[in-house]
Amino acid sequence: MGLVTIDPVKKAEIDRKKALAEVDAWFAGEIAKGFETEDGWKLGLSESDVTLLTGQFVLAKEAHAADLPLPPVIDTAGVAHSLSLEELTALMLAYGGHRAELSTEYATRKAAVG
Repeated sequence: MGLVTIDPVKKAEIDRKKALAEVDAWFAGEIAKGFETEDGWKLGLSESDVTLLTGQFVLAKEAHAADLPLPPVIDTAGVAHSLSLEELTALMLAYGGHRAELSTEYATRKAAVG
């Protein structure tokens, strides 16, 4: 049986793709966990979840300015939560901060792979 040689360039690319897949899997797992509020209920963290919650926040601000009732926030269990604009603002700051931290960590991990 002869000696098997491995192309170092191909091996490096295979290792890089494997490492990137592991980073992607880590991020997907973190997104799947969602965001837990201080009150113990969860919100989704996918791009569509972020878009929906951000849109709802904009609508809530408009409703507040028009002295109309604010729409409730629906958690991942389907439970509606009525919040004041101040409570919703605090929630959005915590939620956005958490999502930003995850995105920053994801970008850092991907950059480290190269």
